Amino acid sequence: NLESIFFFFFFAPLYSGLQHVPLESLELAFCYLHPVDLSYLTESHHAGCLKKLDLSGNNLSESLLLPFQQLLRVASVSLLYLDIMECRLMDHHLISLLPALRCCTHLRYLGCFCNPVSTQGLKTLLQNALLLWDLKLLIHPFPIDCYEEELPWPPSTSNLLECFIDREKLSKASAELQEVLMQAERTDLVLTPELHNYSPMDYFDF
Repeated sequence: NLESIFFFFFFAPLYSGLQHVPLESLELAFCYLHPVDLSYLTESHHAGCLKKLDLSGNNLSESLLLPFQQLLRVASVSLLYLDIMECRLMDHHLISLLPALRCCTHLRYLGCFCNPVSTQGLKTLLQNALLLWDLKLLIHPFPIDCYEEELPWPPSTSNLLECFIDREKLSKASAELQEVLMQAERTDLVLTPELHNYSPMDYFDF
């Protein structure tokens, strides 16, 4: 588990000189994390120093949701980059995360691609993300109401990646989202579902 990973890197004799150095970047994508792992990280001296956090591929929709909210609040003082791609987050999960997300006032990059979220859910996320004045790039999922056929519920990652998108529906949803941006005069914020068209910004350049 995560506690063992931290013990090895920060308390083993070979790494004894690093045990008091806080982490700025942590990638735990597709690690099958447990609640105790996120709780351990939240209580560590690393949480408040993180600039980059990648939890892609972990199921944040169930037992990890509350520990993730708590981690996000502690990390919010320094966090610049957050990736929660393929985390099975639905509209109501994102809504529960919004108070913690709004605390991340320095956030520059938010990746939430491939989560089963509706157009309305994305609008709610965007309206809250607009309060993050440093945010420059938001990679969002294709809305679940923009697929050509009805998705099984809850949809799997393979469903979201392999089922066909109705381009007309997507164009309409994208126009609605862009209208929210325009009304807020946030032309500095790039909002897109095209994951591979934008290379993630290097948070060390900020």
